[in-house]
Amino acid sequence: MTMKNIALLAIAPLFLVGCVGSSGVGKTVKFEKPDIKDDFCGVHLNFQYCKCAFHNQYCDTIGLNKSASNTYVQEEYQKWLDQQRAEFSQACVAAGGIDRGDACDYCQQGFVQQADSCVPADAAAGKPQFQADGPLTAACEIKQEEFDRDWKKYSDIDERIPFEERSYEAKQALTSYDAMIDLMVEGFSLERDREVENQMQTELETYRDALVKDLKTNLLKAFWRLSWVTYTTVQNGKGLGESYANLLTTGASVETIGSGLKVIQGSIPNDSSLAIDTSTISGKAKSVGAAVALEAIDSLGDPVKIATEFFKSTANAPLPSADLTPEEVAILKNQHLTKGVVDEILAESRAANQARADRIAGIEVEIAALQNEIDNWEAQEKIRVQVLLQESCRQQRLDFEQQSTEQ
Repeated sequence: MTMKNIALLAIAPLFLVGCVGSSGVGKTVKFEKPDIKDDFCGVHLNFQYCKCAFHNQYCDTIGLNKSASNTYVQEEYQKWLDQQRAEFSQACVAAGGIDRGDACDYCQQGFVQQADSCVPADAAAGKPQFQADGPLTAACEIKQEEFDRDWKKYSDIDERIPFEERSYEAKQALTSYDAMIDLMVEGFSLERDREVENQMQTELETYRDALVKDLKTNLLKAFWRLSWVTYTTVQNGKGLGESYANLLTTGASVETIGSGLKVIQGSIPNDSSLAIDTSTISGKAKSVGAAVALEAIDSLGDPVKIATEFFKSTANAPLPSADLTPEEVAILKNQHLTKGVVDEILAESRAANQARADRIAGIEVEIAALQNEIDNWEAQEKIRVQVLLQESCRQQRLDFEQQSTEQ
């Protein structure tokens, strides 16, 4: 054994992983990998090889170039390092430790080495041993990996437990979940509505362009689509299309437009692909669990795709087919262009969408804050669960030991 390994074992307490391990390990001494320059070069190998390998010095003296010298130094170092590891392992076993390769485990008091594990001395002698339930050792220490994976099974964050009967920490976490889900629903609706508004703006710009260029077919097509979307969204209480009502009202004085609007209003369905009921999702985390409520949010789909498909549905809607006389086109130009109705509507619509965008950004910040709250409450619940599990385990162990003594 080298002096370095003897010194390593002597200062073993500096390398303890844990004073009392969950598997009966009392202390763990780690193998420290020696530094090639400080511990090997010049001590176990002629310094000239290292100077050539690392600094391109003395290369002529040893008859090697820098690359060849580096290869030689690394190979010799690896041989020496393997020897150091072997001596560390031998010292570990000789001292009654369990060799782990780059570490040596020593069993705590009351435990003995058996194969590559530390087992209770009584168990090794064949006496009945206390066995803990759940993610705990016989010493009532937490099996950290198992506990981190399964702790919620033992917590009050469980949909089978009535909300009122859960721990304070679990109640707070679920309350924050409900608030977060409400914000998600609101954000979903805003995303959907913003896309509908974007599509309406595009359609209104098409309408304006058709008015300028006297493209009557395009003009009517755009007008009817805007009318259909406006009446449908207003009827479904979505708050969309309100900016466009002035366009329809001022256009109604044209006989052809007015009669067409009556056809559209008479054929609006009671519901549409836009009329998604998100109200049933709110407040559900407390009753069905956060995971189920979050899945319900996901099941709503992509709000932008929903808005796009809704707008496309006007292609299959029973829209009027009518022609406009030059006089009617002139009236519309005067009402919608000269008087600035189209520009006013576009300005209102863009302002409404900007307000939605601002609110969405605010929602994202609020959701992030709530997620932090949830994480904090769940962390506190996890601590509570660990304390309860260990307290219960210690009591069970005490009862077991008392019964064993009586027998």
